Amino acid sequence: MPRPKGSKNKKSIQTVAQVEEKIAAQLEAKKTLEAEQAEILAEIEAKKQQLKAKKKAVRAVDKALAELEAKKEEAAAIASAAAQKVEIEKAVTKLVSSGRSYEEILELLK
Repeated sequence: MPRPKGSKNKKSIQTVAQVEEKIAAQLEAKKTLEAEQAEILAEIEAKKQQLKAKKKAVRAVDKALAELEAKKEEAAAIASAAAQKVEIEKAVTKLVSSGRSYEEILELLK
């Protein structure tokens, strides 16, 4: 079988209408992609606003928690001081009832 003459890599010649159809298809694809992109950007902005609100709420909770912990420590210190006062009073009354003088008791407390 003889070889055909001419190049096998001939470019097909397209008409203006075919090129315009391809351009229109590409423009339509671009519009849909841009619409999807805008939708995604809107969703991202909404999520950013939600994140900002959540961060603000977390900061408020952290502040309240810090205040409560400070109050807890203060209450614990007051309770500890009260317990020590009660123990000292018991010790002093015990020493007084054992017949020691106030000067001796003061020396023992130092």
